[in-house]
Amino acid sequence: MEGLWKEPKRWMNLTGWSLIVIGTLFVPIMPWYILGDVSESEIGLWGVTAIGGGLATLGGRGLYARSSDAVQRGLLLLCILGMLFVMLAQLPALFSWFIYGGAFVKHWMPWEPAGFGIGVALHVGLIALSAMTIFTAVYALTGRRRRELRMPARQLAVYVTVLLVAAGGLWSWDRYAGSHWIAHTYPADGAVDVPLDAQVEVVWQGVRDSMGMKVRYADQSNQAVPGITGGSMSGMTFRPEGGFAPGCQVQITVDAGRRAHTFTFTTRAKPQP
Repeated sequence: MEGLWKEPKRWMNLTGWSLIVIGTLFVPIMPWYILGDVSESEIGLWGVTAIGGGLATLGGRGLYARSSDAVQRGLLLLCILGMLFVMLAQLPALFSWFIYGGAFVKHWMPWEPAGFGIGVALHVGLIALSAMTIFTAVYALTGRRRRELRMPARQLAVYVTVLLVAAGGLWSWDRYAGSHWIAHTYPADGAVDVPLDAQVEVVWQGVRDSMGMKVRYADQSNQAVPGITGGSMSGMTFRPEGGFAPGCQVQITVDAGRRAHTFTFTTRAKPQP
């Protein structure tokens, strides 16, 4: 039992296979895909990435078992970085489960709380496995398991620097993706003199199934504008019932998955008699 807790390659093996198995659950082309009719592109990308991460982890585990001490140190450092990415990748998925609950798995789990619990457990399990893999890798690099694996201070400083740069790059990419996922809106953000009977249109990048739209007047933010909302995997529309009020600023907030976008426009003023 002591070896199980302190041997990195065993946790690499367990985490790698778990990533592959759980990843296949979120790839829409798989017959055991757990989300039914929900086939948002980001979900499929998450599943494929998880499978790729699992294969990479198993490959690293195999190389670790056959390498010199210097190569093993490098693999352990890469393992720590990879497991941090695995943990971060679970956060958007958990966010979605907490928003939508078990609604997406009702086709095989009618009791929604149980479906929600299963979904959350899958991602929390990956976080726990990744954390244990990181722990055993750090433990090995301290030299407590084998003195030859002890990481020199200079190499550790270089690695920490690279890790911080990688984390900054990931954060920057997510910020960029969050601000560029909308391809087109009508009316454009900040538009003025918009016709009262204008149909609001939002088109986004990629394919998304889970979506919502809020339409409010800026001076009545707690009251929804009545109208008909439509949606497809590529965007949403809204047609106001009886037209928008004249001379008002309208605020539109659309969300799809974990992305959200808000824009405003001002309707045409009522003609003077």
